[in-house]
Formats: sequence, C-alpha cells, structure tokens
Amino acid sequence: MNELELSAPAPASARPLHFTEKTFYLEEFYGKSLLFALIPPSGERLSELDSLVKTLRELRRNQTRCIVIASASALPKLVKRLGRILTAAPATFNPAKGLRTRPYPPDSAVAQIWSGLRAGSIVVAAAETGDPDDLVVFAQELASRLRVFKLLMLERTGGLRDKEGEIDSFVDLRRIRRALSLERNQLRRAIIRAARRALRDGVASVNLTNPRGVYEELFSFLGSGTLLTEQRYANVRQISIDDFEEVETLIRRGQAEGYLLPRGDAEISALLPSCFGYRVGDEHLAGICALLTEPYRRERAGEITALYTLTRFLGEGVATELVREVLGEARARRLRYVFACTSEERAARFFGRLRFGRARFRRVAPGTVAAAKWRGYEKSRIARLTIFRCELA
Repeated sequence: MNELELSAPAPASARPLHFTEKTFYLEEFYGKSLLFALIPPSGERLSELDSLVKTLRELRRNQTRCIVIASASALPKLVKRLGRILTAAPATFNPAKGLRTRPYPPDSAVAQIWSGLRAGSIVVAAAETGDPDDLVVFAQELASRLRVFKLLMLERTGGLRDKEGEIDSFVDLRRIRRALSLERNQLRRAIIRAARRALRDGVASVNLTNPRGVYEELFSFLGSGTLLTEQRYANVRQISIDDFEEVETLIRRGQAEGYLLPRGDAEISALLPSCFGYRVGDEHLAGICALLTEPYRRERAGEITALYTLTRFLGEGVATELVREVLGEARARRLRYVFACTSEERAARFFGRLRFGRARFRRVAPGTVAAAKWRGYEKSRIARLTIFRCELA
C-alpha cells in the first residue's frame, strides 16, 4: 500500500518537492565505507562507468570512503573516467595469493587500501583476473574483512528477478534460498552466495545492480536493482524526534505523487508525534503510518492516516505490520474504535482484507465516525471516500 485518504494527483508542474531523496542517503553514508565491485565484463565499456563516476563524485563530497574493485582490463578506462578525483595510485591485487590462508585478504592488502583512503576518499584497485567468479569471491572476502557498510555488486544483468520476471527489489537471508532456486546462471548464483557470506560476516547490506543504474540504486527510494539484508526488517516502532525530518520527507513525497492529501507544515507536524515507522535493517524507513487522536478525543476515536510505503517495498507486508502496530497503540490509549478513509480502490481492498484476530475493518457511512473529521470537508470530496471503521472495545 502506498496510499491512504487520497486526493486526485496534481499535475507534475503543480507539485512542489520540498525534499531530496539523495540528501537522506548521503546522511546515511556519511563517514561510512562502501565497496563497489565491477564484475567482468562490467566496466569495459566507457558508457557503463558514467553512473558510477557520478555516484563516486557525490560520495567524495559527502566524505564517504569508496573502494572500487575492477578487472585489470577495465582499470585503465575507470582511471581515465575518474580523472582528478582519484588522488591515490591504483592498487593491484592477486586474488589467488593467500586464498587458502587466514586472514584473507592479507593484512598488507588492507593496509594498502587504508593508505589510499588516507590520501583521498576513493581507492581503485585491480584484481589480476579476468574470471568474474574469482573477482566476486575476492570482492566479497575484502568486504567481509573490512566490514564495510555496504557492498555493491555491479553486474550487467542487474537485480534479481522473481518468478514473474520482475526485479525483486528486496531480499533477506531467509529468501536467498528461493532466489538461488530461481537463478540458472552460474555467475549470478555465485554472486548470491557471496552476498549471503558477506551479510553473515557483518556487512550491513549488499546491492546487486547494473553499473548503469548504480546512482539510482543508491540515491533513490525506488532503486534499480536488489537490496539484500540479513534481517527482513528491524521492527516497527514509534519514530523518534531524530526521524521527524525523514518522515516529513516521506509524507511530502506521498503528497507530491498524489497519494496523500496535501497538508501544510502545521498539519504534518501534528501527525509526527504519533507516527510509526518501519525501518529496513540499519537503513532508511520502508514505510510510515500515523494515529491521529487529538481531534477525536471526546469520542475516544483515532484515525489511521499518512499510511505510505516506498514503492521498493510494496508487497512485503509493510503496510499490514504498520497497521498492526498502530492498532496496538490504539488499544493502549483505550480507544473505542479507529477509522480510515481512502478514495483509491487498491487501498480499499487492503483495508477490506485486514484481519487481526477479532479486529477487522468494515465499510461504514460518514456519519458513523467522529464528526470532527468532516469539519471543513466538501460534500463532493466525502462522496468519493471509502470509509472503514474497526471496533476495539
């Protein structure tokens, strides 16, 4: 679900964007280390490097440490495209050297990479191999040894596919076995296994994407490939004041897309104190939902509103878990009932299917929910809404 109480989408020209998705990701990556692996033959075409170079420029300005591993044949093109932003001389590693010893890669390799990062925030290294499987193993072992925040596998095929052939935007460790069963390409299977090892070794997350889509994968809510994490999700919990800015961004994004009713700053601020967030691992929020009660205090009622899930995580049960948590909070507040309003058919189907034990959402008439909801509402707008009420007593 990524809509609740929708209005008709405004024309694109009329949708002011008060946020930038990139800002939140840059804050997340500040002071962290990311490892990019160009899986052969990726990187052997200059046009494939444009998105990567653009990404590295942003991360360099952000004081994010970046390590790029490429094949020896792709290294000259990569160095040429990076130009002056590359301050340290490229390193060269032999993936076969020390493979059967521990630690691997050896201390000397780690020290060489750190020396390069001290000279500048970007280090480029060549793996002396043209075998993509060898480079995959070396990149994973290096990422595990360094415990980088994120490992990015850049391979021409891009993200993983589900059984319908669509990009599987999000995969956790419990679903990796299924991903392996759907994958027939041996290199891709090797990449999936390497991602699993990296996650188990302490790498926070792994991204698999086409090198042309790496900028979108890192800096947009939609993404372009597959994000792999150890846990499905951390949990659903009430947001902290440090999350307020990110939640405001998501609400404004939903408004700009036409999924959420337009609200001013004061109205959004009124939602934040009772807003819940669903966070993916150690990364960004996957969805949000608010429980508005103050206007309906006399009736001991609450409104479920601002329910929004990032497109990347649709179908992952985020909206259901958010509503489940909000219902728990509603019971803790001793509310008699909660209600939700939507003008979108998919949202109506969502609420019509929800079951939490005896609690279920039933379609009702406008007059059966708190009268305060309709103050200032136009009758024509009310007529377009589908209204649901869930009894809690």
